Amino acid sequence: MTAKADYTYVIDFDGTITTNDLSSELAAHYGGPIYKETEERYRRREIPIKEWLRQIVKLLPPDLELLSGKSLQWAEIRPGFNDFLDNARKMNSTVIIASDGFGFYIEPVLEKYNLLEKVDCIYRNDTRTGENGSLKVVTPHAHKTCSVCGNCKASHVVRNKEAGKPVIYIGDGSNDRFGAFWSDRICARDRLAEACKEHHLSYSSWDDFYDIINFEKPELKDCSDHSLCLPRGRGIKEEYGIK
Repeated sequence: MTAKADYTYVIDFDGTITTNDLSSELAAHYGGPIYKETEERYRRREIPIKEWLRQIVKLLPPDLELLSGKSLQWAEIRPGFNDFLDNARKMNSTVIIASDGFGFYIEPVLEKYNLLEKVDCIYRNDTRTGENGSLKVVTPHAHKTCSVCGNCKASHVVRNKEAGKPVIYIGDGSNDRFGAFWSDRICARDRLAEACKEHHLSYSSWDDFYDIINFEKPELKDCSDHSLCLPRGRGIKEEYGIK
């Protein structure tokens, strides 16, 4: 009889599971100067990711088949991810993907690399064609009132912690900080690592998923004091705004 899983991985997709950020690459490819301006505003934290998605999706051609083809062509999986998934299954641990990008390409990319069936759950945004033929981003996993994130990654972390499972968060982006800061162990690189340093939080640096296989597993801990948001409450804490 298999033992009950005692911890959960919550993993970002773009730039984490993939070596490249497909949402940003699509935006840069089709968006031109408007993309650059919007991206700079996001990097300066003048606008949240939810607004970034709303503005950038207007710059994409309204052809999901074309965009999916580009995504499949460009996507590269970070080394060790397949072995990491096999190890997680062996240890009976839960693997959740939580993405705040355009979302539509995640399952096709994982299926291309024969990884989709090894993931327990995917929480993502969706990009659809609207009534007027243009694209729009749908955010089914957003907080009810918070305007910062399209996908409330913090809620996925907190829900698993409430079920008694310590959470290991794996990410690379600035927006990952909302979920990561609630987790019991942060595996960070790039802008997520910078955010951890900014808030004086410890984290485990990593290059590929082979590193993460070997990391020590955490115990449950109370992370409410240094969290940036309240996924069970009003969302982003007032003192942080969209920072």
